[in-house]
Order: sequence, then structure tokens, then C-alpha cells
Amino acid sequence: MNGHSFIDWQYIAEGFAFILPYVKVTLFLTLTSVFLGAVLGLISCLAQKSRVPVLGRLFALYVYVCRSIPNMVLLYLVYYGLPLAFLALRGKTGIHIPMEHVPAMAVAVIGLTLHTGAYLSEIFRAALDSVPDGQFEAARAMGMTEWQMYRRVIFPQAVVFALPLFANQFLSTMKSTSIVFVITVIEVFGAAKLFCEDNSQYFEAYIVAACLYWGLGILFEYLFTKLEDSLSSYKRCKI
Repeated sequence: MNGHSFIDWQYIAEGFAFILPYVKVTLFLTLTSVFLGAVLGLISCLAQKSRVPVLGRLFALYVYVCRSIPNMVLLYLVYYGLPLAFLALRGKTGIHIPMEHVPAMAVAVIGLTLHTGAYLSEIFRAALDSVPDGQFEAARAMGMTEWQMYRRVIFPQAVVFALPLFANQFLSTMKSTSIVFVITVIEVFGAAKLFCEDNSQYFEAYIVAACLYWGLGILFEYLFTKLEDSLSSYKRCKI
């Protein structure tokens, strides 16, 4: 390290060059987990609101459990639980799925999806509850089917309520990707850890990681703000 500087700026520049390519891994994990989590969360929310026998209760239990367990613990449960599930499947059906053929990236996505889906389920439920009951009654009185009612009336209103909370969960999931290094998936944090192993200049390496997460956070905050303005245009009588 340069004796005249508290921070080795050359090392930081080298760190950016080394870590930057791994941003695409962080983005892949985030986008995939949030998309699958949104699908899972929406199914869970609708099943609970419709009071589907058994299924609604199972999803309620899923939300309760996955919101209570720390993300890293849930990731480890998936990582170590899948081999046991495959063994049980083999014992019951004779179907053999070799765990070594399941990539760590897939395990990371499953763990993040389960955690994200549980939180998004509650966000979607609150968003649907924010729509006045009169909107449901009016849509049914017009002869709309359930699908037409949700697509044309309920979802456009609920999404405006849900979007700020969805954005927060998106950013939370993006930051949570830093834990997947423990199961050998290398993303921004994992790359920073690898970069500083030879010389132990952890401070500079983590400055780089922090700057990259910060930059991604600013970018997605901007995009979600623009999207929220666009979707809420009906409130300003611009539709």
C-alpha cells in the first residue's frame, strides 16, 4: 500500500476490473429469483384470499415459515435438504437424480426464490386488500369473470400500491445475493472476497463491492420510480 495514502487507489482500480464482470451473476440471481418469487407469491396470495381448501393453508404455512427463517439459514436448508429429498424420491419411485448434476446456481435461485416469494405474497395480499370492496362488487355487477375483474379492474389499482414495496423487496433480494458465496456461487461479494485473498487488502476490495451495489441500487431505484409514475398516471387523469 502507498505510504502516503490511507487507501490504495491502484488496488481499487484493479478490483473494479476483476469484480465488475461478476455483476451479471448478481443481476441474474436477482432478476430470476424476483421473477420466480413474484409468480410464487401471487399464487400464494390468491390461494389464501380465495380460501382454497388445504392449499390456502399450506401457502399460509409456507409464508409464515419462510418469513421467519433468516435467508442464509433457508439457503443452507435447501442446499443440504435437496440431497435428502432426492434420496427419498429414489427410495419411493426409483428415480435417481444425482445431486452433483444440480448446479449451485440453481440451489441459490431456489433459496432466494422461497424467501422472496414469501415476502411478495404478503405485499400482494396487502395490495389487493387496498382495493375497495366496491370495485369487486361493481366488476361482478357488470358481468365480468374473475379473470376479467382482476385483469381490468383490480390489478391495475393494486399494482400502484404494491410497486414501492415490491421495489424494496427487489433491492433486498439483490443485497441478499451476497450470501450465495457460502455455497460456492461467485457473484459481486464472492468476487471481492476472492480478489483480496492474496494480500488481505479487504477494505479496498469491499469498497469496490459496496460501490457496485450502490450503483445498482441507484439504477433500480430510478427505474422503479419512473415505472411508478407511469402506472399511477390514472390518478392524475392522464389516461
